[in-house]
Amino acid sequence: MLEKYSQKKLISLKVELEALLDKIGYTVVYGKGDFKEGTCLIESERKIVINDYTGLDMQVDFMVDVISRLDLSNVFVLPVLRDLIDEKTTLFD
Repeated sequence: MLEKYSQKKLISLKVELEALLDKIGYTVVYGKGDFKEGTCLIESERKIVINDYTGLDMQVDFMVDVISRLDLSNVFVLPVLRDLIDEKTTLFD
């Protein structure tokens, strides 16, 4: 899904996804840890923990995955992010 994006574009997407998550009340934390998948969602705290060593594409994919499960009906989402979210959602339909 994200293979078509350059490193620069992935960084831009990551920044925009972090801003969107912040807007809807989630905190994104980066650190070192022994995470099985490189990422962790702590739903009760509305916190996303991402291992520093996780690849940029996987970081972006995980944030898109989390966002795709949330109600975004009252939130403005940039079209490029909306496309990623819709693409992720249709994979599971």
